Amino acid sequence: MLPKLKIVLILTALLIGWPQIILRFESLIAPEFQPVSMIAYAVLLGICLVGIFSAAFIPLTLIRWAFALFIALAGIMVETYQSSVEDNMPYDAFINMINASGSLHEAWGQYASAIIIGGAQALLLFLGIGLSTHREMNRHSKKLVAAPLLILFALAGILFVRGGDGARGLPPSYTGAAYALLYGYERSTEVIAPREPVRLPLVNPANGDGDIVLLVDESISGHYLDINNPGGVYSGLKAPKNGVRAHNFGLAVSIAHCSAAVNMTLRHGGTRGDYVRINGSMPSIWSYAKKAGLETVYIDVPRTNRTLNNLMDENELKDIDRWIEFDDVPIQRRDHAAADALAGLLNDGKRQFIYVQKIGAHFPIHDKYPDAYMRYKPALPRGQFLHIADTGDRDGFSGSRESWITYRNAYRNTLLWNVGAFFDRLLSEAELGDATILYTADHGQNLHERGGTGVVTHCSPDPMPEEGLVPLVVLQSADPDQRPGTIDWDAAVAQGKNRTSHFQIFPTVLELIGYDPKAVQALYGTDLRKVDAAAPFAFNYQFNARLGRKPSWKEIRLDEIAWPPDSDYRRVVDGKRGHAIAAPSASRASGTK
Repeated sequence: MLPKLKIVLILTALLIGWPQIILRFESLIAPEFQPVSMIAYAVLLGICLVGIFSAAFIPLTLIRWAFALFIALAGIMVETYQSSVEDNMPYDAFINMINASGSLHEAWGQYASAIIIGGAQALLLFLGIGLSTHREMNRHSKKLVAAPLLILFALAGILFVRGGDGARGLPPSYTGAAYALLYGYERSTEVIAPREPVRLPLVNPANGDGDIVLLVDESISGHYLDINNPGGVYSGLKAPKNGVRAHNFGLAVSIAHCSAAVNMTLRHGGTRGDYVRINGSMPSIWSYAKKAGLETVYIDVPRTNRTLNNLMDENELKDIDRWIEFDDVPIQRRDHAAADALAGLLNDGKRQFIYVQKIGAHFPIHDKYPDAYMRYKPALPRGQFLHIADTGDRDGFSGSRESWITYRNAYRNTLLWNVGAFFDRLLSEAELGDATILYTADHGQNLHERGGTGVVTHCSPDPMPEEGLVPLVVLQSADPDQRPGTIDWDAAVAQGKNRTSHFQIFPTVLELIGYDPKAVQALYGTDLRKVDAAAPFAFNYQFNARLGRKPSWKEIRLDEIAWPPDSDYRRVVDGKRGHAIAAPSASRASGTK
């Protein structure tokens, strides 16, 4: 009975992942039949199944259970991802999930259903492989020890040659195990050079209280805000309060479409052509600021309990003087608590470099705003995600065309609170003096403005251009006697409106700190004062290019982006501010507001 039970358990586990197999076969049939690819996939799938079933009859108990545990655990990650996004998990996404390990403490509350599916599959496979047959094995059965391992290494070899691609539609257990082998190989063979010391010359040493703030929001699409869209959401930046002037660079392009890649590069200055080496071995922004005599402050809004996030490590922390978190503040109010903390730093008379990582509008967005800011309706159901910061399942959101309307309206409400009300609060409390605030977001969002179904908003293997479309605004005092004269922002905006990139932020910050512009740009590229005509207006969607692969760039053509649909919400009057939330203007100058 046991051999039959083992087979039943394994088959049941495999059936859970059957939808991805069906999708893979369908992709090889339509729109054009691909017989060679079909045969290659069928052979590879068959070999993986042989590996799984042969592992179940390894006579050596310890090896059999160890292999069962390894591929079962590896399969949980893949199946959880694929159940959540309803798509194949590429190797790049596997790396992204490892990089986002700081969110694991919230995973169960957000991905419970997907984890249950992945866990059920893993448990069935673990038992199906691990249980003993209680039969005498002949001497040839010991050869079964080699079969599943050889097949696993063969699959890993195929993926290695293809730069991580080629596992679409294969059993999640073998896919995850092969990805784990590739990742282990990369980590064991990579050369991690020690961080270089700061060598750039200072031409304007620190003095006064001219704080420099890099304010990085989360998941903010630049074309949803009123500064770039006549019918966009109130941002607090179109006509700032308290004697502040906003220099709006319009729609900018992000470094990548995943948070970890963008924040890591913003902190270390990686360039389009050399981000791996620079991010891995050059000084961080904190090192440059401390060398110039500034106090360094990190305001981490999403995380609590000193959880490292976005590829930050202990070595990087050595150059951070103050790390501010909001452990006891409800998630809905954390961005506003950050506004208070930032205002206090701007008003304290010390010269500081401050990096703020906001919560912004990362999913789940059902409860990111208070009831009073539910101005756009209909919106997502509320009350389920009050304690979830920046990941989440899609309860109450099916990914249908209709549900995307409620999602986009909830997104607008979130922007109204975490962008508009945030800047109203910050700028009503802070005295900018000769401080400079650079505001952007880590990446944009694909909110399915073109229609269609699905649940992915960013980090997708085949992204929409909107995933890399972000705001970029520089805030300074409107008083010409207080503004530092390092950069002529009016001239910079005139040249760079709707043409700038995240890659220009790091060199700009270094120059504001006081480093020699020529030396900075020789190492890190152009700053915000000049548009690099040779650089594409594109973001990197293969940031974790591994195993010999090259980065992949998604170009953004502003005349082809999908603007927020006019028909999502009803016209209502905002009595509090006395303006109407009206549908966006029908006539939009494509990307030039």
